Amino acid sequence: MSRPERFFFVHVMKTAGTSFVRQLQQQFPAEAVYPFPAVDWISPHDFDAYINIPRLLALTPERRAQVRMYTGHFPFYVTHEIDPTLTTLSVLREPVERTISVLKHFKRVEERFRPCSLETIYDDRQIFRFFVENHQTEVFSMVAADGEQAINCGMTLDDTRYERARENLARVDLLGLTETYDDFALEARRRFGWWPAGVDLDTRTNVSTEEWDVAPAFRDRIAADNAYDLALYDYARSLVRAR
Repeated sequence: MSRPERFFFVHVMKTAGTSFVRQLQQQFPAEAVYPFPAVDWISPHDFDAYINIPRLLALTPERRAQVRMYTGHFPFYVTHEIDPTLTTLSVLREPVERTISVLKHFKRVEERFRPCSLETIYDDRQIFRFFVENHQTEVFSMVAADGEQAINCGMTLDDTRYERARENLARVDLLGLTETYDDFALEARRRFGWWPAGVDLDTRTNVSTEEWDVAPAFRDRIAADNAYDLALYDYARSLVRAR
């Protein structure tokens, strides 16, 4: 018998990826989705399992044999490090909206940021470098020689890296956009035969709903600081339209 198809969902932060992972957990057996807490976590709330590249690549052959779906905040290149035959999926989001969602996330979950404005959080060097600045381009432009984790690398991008990000994005087997998330989920169902009883498109997880003010000038600043991500997102839209 042939080996069943295996997948890797490249989860870019604040793109509706958590909602999609929850749906994947309804499709696959619990142990078939990496990371599975009962097997892959070292401690309660072990977020490191979701971002640590060496730990992912060090999975035993026995554990890899169990996994049908890898998920996590990992750069695209690790999909080939694990298995070049993996079917890849990812979702990108309009960069200004993604950034605002990231800032709301940190204001909501980290006590030190709760009294701060979104602009103040944006000015925090660690937040900006690790989670905001052309983050989507980073995820798709990294290579093994960078030796870092996609979610907290703080890389300096250039045109060469941007072109690599475009090339890798074009290799994603199923690409979606947060703004048309329902279409992405329905296409996954149609293409892979998942959720035969139907996919829940109404339940979303980890969604920012706070109505904190975002001035137009601040939106313009975010756009100016994330030129590579804006260009990559436009390219992603063209790929999705051509699907």
